[in-house]
Parts: sequence; structure tokens; C-alpha cells
Amino acid sequence: MTYRSLCILAFTALLSACSSKPTGPITPPPASIDAISKWETSGRVGIRTQNDALSGNFNWQKDPTTFSLNIVGPFGQGATKLNKTPDGMVSLAYEDTVVTGRNPATLLQQELGWEFPVKQVTYWIRGLADPSSYARITKTADSHLPATIEQDGWLITYHNFTKVDGLSLPQKMQVSNPPFRVNLIINQWTIQ
Repeated sequence: MTYRSLCILAFTALLSACSSKPTGPITPPPASIDAISKWETSGRVGIRTQNDALSGNFNWQKDPTTFSLNIVGPFGQGATKLNKTPDGMVSLAYEDTVVTGRNPATLLQQELGWEFPVKQVTYWIRGLADPSSYARITKTADSHLPATIEQDGWLITYHNFTKVDGLSLPQKMQVSNPPFRVNLIINQWTIQ
């Protein structure tokens, strides 16, 4: 075998090694809804407050210590961004304003007049009650999925569920505490 043949063979072996599938661990899907540690949702949102009504698209990424919630109005207008960093600091950005604090619900209420219980909604959006307070849950007779959750003065109504990695997650829901109401239509779920 010539030196040139040996080089071509070595180069071909190197290329095939680079193109093979990684052999690292593959994260299995969560076994249950409450085992979801990280998720991303996107879809449409409608928000009604005492003095206003708006709609747009949302994207919400959540892991155990951080989150990023972005709401963008029609045609890219009126972007609102709510983020939490690993150290617990929360920032709210809207129009040309950025404010920071520790409680996302307080920032939304003080700055925008929106009553939106962010901590509880991280459970409700998965079809779960927040474990830190009492909740009354009504389930559907046929699927045993939640039809409503009443918790902390809020009524969460589930209209439709979708299967994601074998788990039933909300696809269409309403969170209301008059005069505040939030409608979510979730087009995409990614879970870990």
C-alpha cells in the first residue's frame, strides 16, 4: 500500500467518524406531567384587563431556576419581555422601559396593570395545581384530565389537550379572575 493510499484511507476513516451519531446519553422524556423540569411553549395569547384588551403571540421558556416569557403584538408591535435569571432577579422590558425586581407578578401589576400570577401559571399551563395552596380540581369524566382548577381566586378552564411525548398537556385554556382574563392557545410544546 502506497503512502498516498494510506493517507486517503486515514482521511476517509476520519470523515466517517465525524459524521456518525453522537453516543452520549439521550435524555428520556419525563414520566409524568409533574416530572417536567424544563419546557418551552409558544402560541397565541389574549389578555383582558380592567381597561384594556390585547392579543399577540407568546413564547415561554422555563427551567427550574430561570424563565423567559415574550409576548409580541400583531405585526411585531408592543413587545413585552419578562425574564428571570438564576440569581432570582426578574426584569420586565416593554416599550423603552426596563424595570427589575424579585417578583414577576408584582412587576406586571405595577408597570402594566396586568394581574398575572406567574408562579401559579407555571403549574396551571401544565394542567397542574400549584402545590403551595389549596385548589379545587374538576376532572372530565371520560379522560380524567382537569376541566377546571380553582385556586387563589383564579379559575382555570381547560378546553383542549394535546399529546406530547406520551403526556397530555393543555393546548387551549383560560385563566380568569374578573376583570382579568388570559386566553392561551398553545401551538407547540417542548418538554424535558
